[in-house]
Amino acid sequence: MARVEQVDSPAKAHQLGKVLTEVWGDGNAISVDVIIAVIHSGGYASIAVHSGAGNDDVVVGGSLALVGKHEHKLHSHVTGVVAGHTNSGVGRAIKEHQWHWAKEHGFASISWTFDPLVRRNAHFNLLTLGSRAVSYHRDFYGELNDMINAGDSTDRLVVERQVAGLDAPPHLQPTQVESGDEVIDTPIDIVALRQSADVHDRILMREWRQRQRDSFESAFARAKFVRGFTEDGRYVLGSKVD
Repeated sequence: MARVEQVDSPAKAHQLGKVLTEVWGDGNAISVDVIIAVIHSGGYASIAVHSGAGNDDVVVGGSLALVGKHEHKLHSHVTGVVAGHTNSGVGRAIKEHQWHWAKEHGFASISWTFDPLVRRNAHFNLLTLGSRAVSYHRDFYGELNDMINAGDSTDRLVVERQVAGLDAPPHLQPTQVESGDEVIDTPIDIVALRQSADVHDRILMREWRQRQRDSFESAFARAKFVRGFTEDGRYVLGSKVD
């Protein structure tokens, strides 16, 4: 299991910058001076360190979060884990470290964005981390030419993880669909479709994006809210009660 360390020196800032570049590529790299500026201005930065063979430490993940001006929220701009260490608990360890740091520093909540088409990320964010979706944004970042987002629109859900008033990080169970709910599906693996060289897969990717975009924008316009996520990969939306 990796240990999570606070970035508190230029050397660690360089390590964080390097690992984020490994995840996203040079096309969307975050420079070391920006990382240090975020830390200096009161933001959060961490690295996840794994002890490999011979007890050699290897940085396998990291996170960078900015201080928001609204209601004293922390905005987690980026969290990444290198290939070979995904689905190993590293991402969860980073986000739990981030939650405890936010709690210690008096933040009310932590917000971040994620691609709602990525089923495993939805499960992680909404269930494992117990965050709630608060808004949907079409093409939030514009065009990004990195190893993860290139060739697709950057539609995003904004989520918030509660900090204030809690003694421990929140987690949720899969949601059961009830009468009156709406559901929005996710593909089994949108990343595989995005990275495929097959023209039919690329068409399918774009169809998924447009279909989900239409569903979310319509639902939010009708005052629906995302109340959970099912075990088989569907968003569950209910009606807001005044």
